[in-house]
Amino acid sequence: MPNKPRPLSGIQVVDCTRVLSGPICSRMLSDMGADVVKIEAPEADILRSTPPIVGGFGSMFAQYNVGKRDLSIDLKREGGPDLLAELIAAADVLVENFRPGVLSRLGLDPERLRREHPGLVVCSISGWGQAGPWATRPAYAPMVQAEAGTLALGGRLRQGRMMGETMQHADLYAGMVACQAILAALFHRERTGRGDHIDVAMGEVLLYVNEHASAEIAGHDGSLGFATWTFESFRLGDGRAVHVMGRPDQLFPLLASQLPIPGALEDPRFATPEARAANHDALVATLDDALAAVPDHPSLVKLLEGTPLVAVPVRSTRELAESEWAHDRGALSEPEPGLFVPTAPWRSREHEIGAAGDRVPRRGEHNREVLTEWLGKDAASCQRLEASGVLESSDREPPTLDQAPRSAFREKATQPDDGDG
Repeated sequence: MPNKPRPLSGIQVVDCTRVLSGPICSRMLSDMGADVVKIEAPEADILRSTPPIVGGFGSMFAQYNVGKRDLSIDLKREGGPDLLAELIAAADVLVENFRPGVLSRLGLDPERLRREHPGLVVCSISGWGQAGPWATRPAYAPMVQAEAGTLALGGRLRQGRMMGETMQHADLYAGMVACQAILAALFHRERTGRGDHIDVAMGEVLLYVNEHASAEIAGHDGSLGFATWTFESFRLGDGRAVHVMGRPDQLFPLLASQLPIPGALEDPRFATPEARAANHDALVATLDDALAAVPDHPSLVKLLEGTPLVAVPVRSTRELAESEWAHDRGALSEPEPGLFVPTAPWRSREHEIGAAGDRVPRRGEHNREVLTEWLGKDAASCQRLEASGVLESSDREPPTLDQAPRSAFREKATQPDDGDG
């Protein structure tokens, strides 16, 4: 279908978020065609300064802010909150992840905004919700994950130290849930004309997406029926790692019948399920040796033909990105030379999906453009805002955190309050 429409074309979003939870939410809205304007403090979103720097930008900042427009407002200066209020009045959606209460201190209480603009959808993302005993606690993703059961579950199941997660699950899941809630609110508005105030709590999101939550709360080990954490990976002769789908102690009799493991089935250590569980380390070491004797993955696939056994190659993110599948799917875009970011992970027969313009914005790059289009301000009005310090911009990225750990994003103590996530 030529010139396919974008599903959220015409929807205007004010994005008062930073780091991850809010930016992934608003990036998804942008991918669906919304005009997303990121409101950035003079100190800049910390992700701009977070290494590695690729193509001139912090790589995480680029990944979650590509396709947006950027307007830099100093909300601590007189006139800053007023300008933000004007933008919100022109918008369909406001997404924010300030700590609860910050909007109200700026004179922009969500309930007041909804009274003045009944069709406005406000989405607030925080660690523990907008009200209640934990509302005002700082809540970055590692903190929420520590308190929501994620670290305890992993440490207990692996019988080792409780370690931080490699991904910011609390942020990323919360942002995706927030996007879904915004879409539902916009659908409701189409039918009723009324907007909504959505309250997304990262802790609650982690409970919702934890497939073991109900079992664990009832006092059971939630992983027993779906213990994917016990699956092992092994190195083949060519050095390639493969991941075997299933618990080694359960699969061992079948693996031993297909692989050259002399006397394995007669070995008393491996003769029964109980013995195999008791001798887990020896069993894995035996499989390590046997699979190291298999030249490569195609050879392993041939050995396992006719069995229910499945072993897949372990790929790095880069290997997947460079695969035939990723090229065929169009899974990446290149907004700056050498900087690749994932595209929206779905395709539509009827609509165009993906970052509009496919560029990473500089701080304040679209100040005049947005104020002219959204608010009808002329050049003289923009100049006055610039002269007063309300509007700021920079054609350079701030220093990285390893170069200037604090001044990279807090050169002046003017930031309202750090957002959550």
